[in-house]
Amino acid sequence: MAFSAHASDAGDALARLSWQDFEHLLAEHYREQGYRVELVTAHDLKALAHAGLDMRLHRQSETVIVQCGHWDAIFVDLAEVQELLSTMLNEAASRGILVTRGSFTQAARNAVRRQPRVHLVDGDLLRAMLKLPDHLDTAPPGSRPAEKVARTAAAARRRSRGGRSYVIPVVMGVVIASLLGLFAWRAMSTRDGAPPPVAEAAAPPAPAPVAPAAVSPDPGALPPTTAAATTVVPERPVMTSAAARDAEAAARLAHELAERERASREEEAARNRKKTEDALKVMERNTREVGSY
Repeated sequence: MAFSAHASDAGDALARLSWQDFEHLLAEHYREQGYRVELVTAHDLKALAHAGLDMRLHRQSETVIVQCGHWDAIFVDLAEVQELLSTMLNEAASRGILVTRGSFTQAARNAVRRQPRVHLVDGDLLRAMLKLPDHLDTAPPGSRPAEKVARTAAAARRRSRGGRSYVIPVVMGVVIASLLGLFAWRAMSTRDGAPPPVAEAAAPPAPAPVAPAAVSPDPGALPPTTAAATTVVPERPVMTSAAARDAEAAARLAHELAERERASREEEAARNRKKTEDALKVMERNTREVGSY
C-alpha cells in the first residue's frame, strides 16, 4: 500500500523530530492499536539503518515487523521493499511495514501492489498517525524544537484519549437515568391503579327471627300423615335499615304461613273426626237393625 508525500521544509514538525522522539511516538501509536511493541534497540534507531528490522509488533498470534532505518530518506526505492520482504521471510512475520518521512518511488509502489502483506507509510500518513501539525514556526536560537514537537504530539494524544474516556461515563449515566425514570413511572402507575383500602370491616350479620313452632293435633285421633316441610329462612347480613325491614317482613310472612298451615291441619283433623263419628253411628244403627230380625 503506497502513499504520496511532499518534501519537508525547515518548519516541518516531522523533519525536526529527533530519533528518540520519533521512536517514542511511533511505538506509542502502535501500543494504542493494541500491539505489544518490542524495540530492537531502546535508544538509537539510526544505528540499525541497514539491519532491516527496528520494531516487532505482537498482537495475539500476529507478528508485524517495522523497518524505519530509511525514515529520513527523501525517496525510498524498490531495493528497500525487497529487503523488507526478505526480513519478513526470516522472521516468519505476518506483515511488514516500511516507514519513511519522505515518499516512495513508482517501482516501490508497484511492487507493494503485488504484496498485500507489505504496507508503506510515507510522510503524509506518518504525520496523521503521530498527530503532528503540518508546519511549525521557526524556533528561536537556543530552543529545542524536537522536544517541543514531541510534547505537542503527546498532548494531542492525551486529549484524544481523554475525549474517548468521557464517552463511556456519559453513556452509562444516560442509561442509569433512563432506568431510574422508568422505575419511578412504573411505581407511580402501580400506585394509581391500586384499589382503595377498606375503611372499616363489615358489621356482623343480625340473626334472622325464628318462627314459632306449630302446635300439632293429637296423633291418636288422626290417621298417619306425612310431616310437613319446614320453611327455613336463610340468614343474610344486615347492611342497611332497608335490609332490616325486609328481614322483618320476611319473618312476619313466615309466621303467617305457619299459622295458616296449622289452622288448615286443625280443620282437616276436625273433618276426619266427624267422618269417623258418623261412620261409627252408621255401624251401630245397622247392628241394632240386624239384631231385631
